[in-house]
Amino acid sequence: MQKIILFSIVLLSAFHSIAQSKHKIVFDFASGDTASHSGILRQLNNVIREAPDAELEVVCHGPAVFMLVKDKTLLEDKMKEIIGRAHVTFKICANSMRRLGVDKSQLISLAEVVPVAMLELSKKQQEGWSYIWAGH
Repeated sequence: MQKIILFSIVLLSAFHSIAQSKHKIVFDFASGDTASHSGILRQLNNVIREAPDAELEVVCHGPAVFMLVKDKTLLEDKMKEIIGRAHVTFKICANSMRRLGVDKSQLISLAEVVPVAMLELSKKQQEGWSYIWAGH
């Protein structure tokens, strides 16, 4: 009887581990190049195609903040389409916004402001997210 209980515990533990293995990836993105902006969206689509239940977060800082500014980006519709089919968030660094003269009123609706990009990236890594340097 004890062997059956022990086997059941091991089996449930293994199942729980497999169920918890969903991909969680945070992208460190600082490029102001519009080709890189399109490239990060391609990368998100590639991940979503193979792992549709993945949680993805793009942390924009430095010149990458312009990817999330209304009058500077041509990719808002593509970002909305990606968010519509997967769990993707776009974070923007308040420090970078301040340094580059970007006001919150200038952001596209899907942008979420974080105080400091590096702290957001660190927090995600501490929570077990995979870190990807996506371009500078």
